[in-house]
Amino acid sequence: MAGGAVLAATDVRTWLPYAAVAAVSALSGLTALARPGRSRPGPAAEPAGPPPEFRDATAEDGRNTSARTSRTESRADATPVAPGRSVYEMTRPVRPVPVQGLADDPPFTVRAAVHSHVAHIASPGLLGTPEAVHIPLTGHNLLLTLTATGPDEVVLRSLRAEVTDRPPLRADGVALARPRMPDLVMSADLLESAQRAVRAYRRLRSPDVAVLLDHSPAPVLAEAGADTALPLTAAPGASATLTCAPVTDDGRWVRWRLTAEIACAGRVWRPWWDLAVTATTGLARFSPDAAPTPAPVHALYPDHYNPRAPEGQRTPSETDRTFQVVAHTSRDGRGVLEMPSRPEPGPEPPGAAEAIRRADALTRAGDLTGAAEAYRSAAEAGSGQAAYLLAGLARNQGDLDGAAHWYERAAARRVPAAYNNLGVLAMLRGDLDGAERWYRRGMDAGDWAAAVGLGVVREKRGDEAQAEELWRLAGKRDVPNADQNLAVLYERQGRHREAGELFTRAAGAGDVQAAVRLGFRCHEAGDRDGAERWWRTAADAGSADGAFYLGLLLVSEGRAEDGERLWERAAAHLGTPGRAVARTPPGPEAGTTYRIGAAAEPGEVYAAYELGLLHWERDDHDAALAWWTLAAGTGHVDSVFGLCQLYLNVRGDLAECLRWGYFALDIEGVPADRVAALAAGMREVAEQFAGAGAYESDPGAAAEACSLAAEAYRRLTAHDSAHRPAWEEAVRRLVALAESSGSPRARQQAASAAARLRATG
Repeated sequence: MAGGAVLAATDVRTWLPYAAVAAVSALSGLTALARPGRSRPGPAAEPAGPPPEFRDATAEDGRNTSARTSRTESRADATPVAPGRSVYEMTRPVRPVPVQGLADDPPFTVRAAVHSHVAHIASPGLLGTPEAVHIPLTGHNLLLTLTATGPDEVVLRSLRAEVTDRPPLRADGVALARPRMPDLVMSADLLESAQRAVRAYRRLRSPDVAVLLDHSPAPVLAEAGADTALPLTAAPGASATLTCAPVTDDGRWVRWRLTAEIACAGRVWRPWWDLAVTATTGLARFSPDAAPTPAPVHALYPDHYNPRAPEGQRTPSETDRTFQVVAHTSRDGRGVLEMPSRPEPGPEPPGAAEAIRRADALTRAGDLTGAAEAYRSAAEAGSGQAAYLLAGLARNQGDLDGAAHWYERAAARRVPAAYNNLGVLAMLRGDLDGAERWYRRGMDAGDWAAAVGLGVVREKRGDEAQAEELWRLAGKRDVPNADQNLAVLYERQGRHREAGELFTRAAGAGDVQAAVRLGFRCHEAGDRDGAERWWRTAADAGSADGAFYLGLLLVSEGRAEDGERLWERAAAHLGTPGRAVARTPPGPEAGTTYRIGAAAEPGEVYAAYELGLLHWERDDHDAALAWWTLAAGTGHVDSVFGLCQLYLNVRGDLAECLRWGYFALDIEGVPADRVAALAAGMREVAEQFAGAGAYESDPGAAAEACSLAAEAYRRLTAHDSAHRPAWEEAVRRLVALAESSGSPRARQQAASAAARLRATG
């Protein structure tokens, strides 16, 4: 009103300024309706519940980004609440709906998906539900896709719609589709989400069936009934789609059930879907010379089906004159802000930006020491960004303690990603309590990657139900690894069909690890072409795992050159032999990997080992040593023992053999039989250097080998006392060899070994 008055007083007559004021007023009025009569809350040291999160405006489904969601009770007699406290960009206008009532494995699939341009969002905290409720507007598309997976045709014979409840509409967000870029973007950080919404926009289809939910009795669409769209038939191996348009004039939350009757091969199935719809947009139209009027969805998006004008839907070009705006809403819903409502990181100190640019340049030039000093100077002056980058540098160099220190400094300056990375570091140390604490703080900061990590913690604590819920919610927001982790969980639980669907969805969205897993599933099912297709998809996307397994497949088929090229491409990611990396277990745990920074993929390591083995078989020992050194640096056990053998038997370099032998003892999870074999081998080497074998007598070398054998037996004894006699014998032999060698180093090793033996009684 104030803006319009100013324009009128200054005799402005053109429509564009009035439209801009009207658009902002519409959003402001819309959000003000959500919490009438409330005053702006004051600051709180520890709020009881999280404020609405608006930084990521791509969250069209309005799910609460905090782990501490409030559980507000929903009363049936509550006063209807006008929706729209938060306005979200709709970047996923097509949303699948789970089918129910198909307990067995029918020879068909039937899928339902909702396509709407406006939807109300009720977050988990508003209704006390485990996930957000998505309520589309009347006239949207409900797409039913029937696919015959068996040898018989499948027939959708009838559909029955039944309204199950009409509770008051309670919502705290509105998701809007965006057919074009807005005329006004009030905050730069909303530009990307608006662009994504425009890319995702699709016009609705003209419906085959109008489902009139306000009619009584419940509408039935049968093959002999009023609608020619049925029966719907899918031929073997083919699909058919039926487009329905649910229609209501009820402004409440209309909950309804659609039940289908599907026949195939003499059997009948009756699956159903629980759905929602409403007629209230929560939006109003403003103009400079008229009062605001409610805007039905057909006025905003004419391709939403309107039974009053079924043939009169306008084309998008006729609606393009509508002025559009995108902006953040304020925390209490009373107006429009130009900046996110989340607390911003602390102000950067003077000169921090220049120091960070200098450090980035030094990093690109390979001067990591100089880069670390530049980051440190800015971080110690109070720069959260510099602290975060310095932590990443320390992490990539294997300094996890230093990384934790600087991530904590970054977290204190409210750099949100630091919370998640502190959770990752805690997981690497096995500190589940610390990991959960940091992941929950990351979720409170709106970082859904932290929700994926929290799901891993809950799974490790045995709470698979909460892990499933976290990953399911994160997956619906397209958070990396969420679908992959959930699919691994389903697979372990024997829910193979659900796992396969998630793996396929994740792989289709670009998750290379999911593509690798799909390759495994195809290979196990005997689908060789499918395995190659998915592994090649992963390899082409830069996955070393995909390249390794594709290479393994090709080598097994005699295409050694093609396989070797793939392995070289994968192993090249390891960099130089001296590079320190974090170790990640392969196999079934690949879905819950805790990789950070430059940690090696299993495929990188396996490829390097296989290349070393390939060159070893060709007697190209220099190449074998180079590849095994790369793999051994990541803790790959077979590569470490391969280096021990190569250095001892080919190079005659006992010192390097022993160095890698001690390295093997420091690798977590080395099988006891491998350690026992190392101990026995070193004891035999000691005897040969003592004059009982083919080597030239060298008591000092014999003592060095015997010292490694004694240490290996000591570590075995710590887990199994049956190895104690062998440990005692190795220590006695070491003492004797040290005396005969006259080597001060050997005597020191013998004294230390004997002291450790006595200390255990």
